[in-house]
Amino acid sequence: MNPGGLRVHIADRTVEIATSDGHSFALPVGPLALHEGPLEFADPPAPAMLTNALGLVHDHLDDVIIAAPSITTVQHVVAVGVHATELACVELGSRDLPDPYELRRTDADEVFRTIALEPRNERRHNPGLDPGHVESIIGTCCVILGVMRRLDLGRIGIRAHVENAKMP
Repeated sequence: MNPGGLRVHIADRTVEIATSDGHSFALPVGPLALHEGPLEFADPPAPAMLTNALGLVHDHLDDVIIAAPSITTVQHVVAVGVHATELACVELGSRDLPDPYELRRTDADEVFRTIALEPRNERRHNPGLDPGHVESIIGTCCVILGVMRRLDLGRIGIRAHVENAKMP
């Protein structure tokens, strides 16, 4: 397997990991799956719930790493889809997301710490956050941070449209 790059497509209830050499893996940990599962619709989620959600992402990613160990050496990772875009827009505080955009792990951690502590009625006032993603943004943070932490990434590319996102 070529360690060149990964595309992480974040859908509502799944995450698809695709390698630059054509391998693909589906994880059942999309933002809404986490919101409905380990985050238990909590407002806001307790620290243990957040830890469990991040741990679930890690566990499923570990299964992928067992099947394809070379993904731990990838050079470039891009997260695609509306959920990835939402996190980047919240980090920027704007709906005007440059394309391409790179999200640094320190910035993703900061957004997570802020968003995860806010109740829903406060979270919806974050600049850049679309009202339709107030429920899913914490799960999105868990997915992206879980990937970044497990693969020890300092940054991740963000692309809005799956069909336009070239493999890194």
